[in-house]
Parts: sequence; C-alpha cells; structure tokens
Amino acid sequence: MPNTFLTPDVIAREALIVLENDLVMANLVHRDYDSAFAQVGDTVTIRRPARFTAKNFTGSITRQDVSEGGVAVKMDRHRDVSFAVTSKELTLDIQDFSTQLIAPAMRAIAQAVDEDLLNECANVAAQVDATESPTDLGDIAALSKALDVAKVPLDQRRLVLHPTHKYRYALTENLSKVAYAGSGETLRNAELGRLYSLDTYMDQNCPDSLAAVPGTATAYQVSGTKGAKSVALAGVEGATATVKKGDGFILGGYRYHFTADATAAAGAVETVGIDSELMGDYEDAQAYPITKPCSLAFHRNAIALVTRPLALPMGSGRAAVVHKDGLGVRVVFGYDQDTKQDTVSLDIIYGIKTLEPAMAVKLVG
Repeated sequence: MPNTFLTPDVIAREALIVLENDLVMANLVHRDYDSAFAQVGDTVTIRRPARFTAKNFTGSITRQDVSEGGVAVKMDRHRDVSFAVTSKELTLDIQDFSTQLIAPAMRAIAQAVDEDLLNECANVAAQVDATESPTDLGDIAALSKALDVAKVPLDQRRLVLHPTHKYRYALTENLSKVAYAGSGETLRNAELGRLYSLDTYMDQNCPDSLAAVPGTATAYQVSGTKGAKSVALAGVEGATATVKKGDGFILGGYRYHFTADATAAAGAVETVGIDSELMGDYEDAQAYPITKPCSLAFHRNAIALVTRPLALPMGSGRAAVVHKDGLGVRVVFGYDQDTKQDTVSLDIIYGIKTLEPAMAVKLVG
C-alpha cells in the first residue's frame, strides 16, 4: 500500500498540540482570543477585566458603570519557523515527523512567546533586589508582601523564576518537587509549588545577561533604524560605564543582546552590534538594561496575551489553520521551482499588553 503524504491540516493539528504543551508563561497570563482571522499589524480591542468599588449601603444602591473598558492591542508579533522537506519526510508517520521536525519548530515558537511575555518586566516598576546567598525564602516573601500592599487579589498569583533564582532558593528549601497540576506536560514540569500565596514556576526564558561578567552600565537610551543590527547609546550611567558582549536590553517589548564589548565615552557609545534586527525606528529611546537574572511575580490580569488565527494565503490550496483553546497555528506548504524544493512554514500571530503594572513585581539580581 503506497504511503500517504502528510497534509497541512494534519501537521497543523500536531503543531498546536506541541505548542500547547511547551508554553509556560502563556498559560499563566490573561488570555483574549477570537476565532476571527487577523493579519499582522492589525489592532484589536480587548476587554480589560472589570473593577468595582464596594459602596456603603445607606438605603439605596449605587449602580456602578462597568469599568473594564477597551484596551487596544496591536497584533505585531509574528513568529515563523520554515524548513525544507523532502517527499520521503512527508510520507513519515506523523509521530516520527513530529519528533524530527514539528516539535523543534514549535518549541522555538513557544520560547519566543514566553520570552516576549517575560519582557513585560520592563513595564513593571516595583522591584525586590535578590539576595546573592540567601539562607531563607525572605525574597519570595517580600514579593508576596509587595503584592499584598498593592491590594492584589490572593487568587491567581504567579511567580515565574529564572533558573538561577530557582536553584538559589532551592538550597534553602525544596522547591524542586513537582506539583502534578496545571495544563500541559511542560507546565506540570515547570511548576514548583505554592509559596507565600504565589504559585511558583520556572521558565528558562526569563531575562538575563549572557556575559560571564556583565558590564557596569545601569541605564541608557538607544538610537537605531528599523532592521539595523547595531545601535548607538546615549545617557549612559556612569559616563565611562561598559556593556559586555551578551548583556542585553528590552525595547519596544523585544529583547536584544550585544554582540561586542563597548565602553562609553562621556556617556555615549557611538555604535555597538546587537544579535537581531531592530524592530522599530528609535531615537534616544529609554531601554531596560539586562545585566542580572530577572524573575517576575504577578497576578493573572497584570499581563494579556492576545491571539488570533492567521488568514489562509489567497489562492493556496496547500495550507491549513487550526485553532483551539485560544491558540491558532497556520501551516503553509510551498514549492520553489528554481531549487525544486518543498517548504513547510509554521507561524502564529499575537499581541501582548501590560494591563495592570501595579499587579506585578520583579525580582532582580
């Protein structure tokens, strides 16, 4: 019996399962989903979770307007993995094809989604400085206290720990025992238990410097043109501070790392390389420097992940979109006549918005 080629629909369904299982942060934040197709760059309006004030009843009620309001979110995150395939690979059993190709592709997309969500720490002002050699869990208690003081609801609080922080505190108390709850194998494996009102997880995509010894620059503004792989720095604190290869910064919700060492002169660096193309045009834009591990404690409603399914390409009969439980994956088959090569593309679009920065606090150091 001849082999049957894998179809875009079959691959899309498998890709969606893999994506669901690999996400951590995306399963912990406020989610907004609509099955209507969207294009990259579209702006959608989502409903902010409602807030009310408890009024004293003095004989008659006071009707309150629902203050949830609408929040505009741009669908500007388009994550794609495309790879060449052979006819032989397209006749594999779906489990083999998933192991060899789909799982690595969707894992890369899941890491990108989690990284983008964790980059929202740049919008959070409240901070706890991490103890370098803790003897107790005082830092985690301080995070919970900060949320308590801010009157953040006790339910649906999360703490997503950088691996460095996880193992630093694991030496003082057993945080590595897996709690068998949550949705998805990765989420179960990442869950560490509940501490001081915080459901605690580990995520390898938390911000951090990649340098062995980070630089000394604590703040700066960034200038550069969209698509460039180098930037200029101004207003560097202090005037002759350094950035090291592997140090990073968050700007416009995206994370970048320097590809070379640089030393400021009179508070400025003329040019220094970055590891990915700049996603916008910037002139003296304040960046959030990354020189230390950063973890994030937050309420579910602090950050929103907004997802929509991508529209099918016009005229393409070799494409499929599958969406379920607030996630959508598109698969498109392509063929290059010049190279006589088939290509499979898997992509998703989404937007991210910090809804309530006061409902979050970061742990840095």
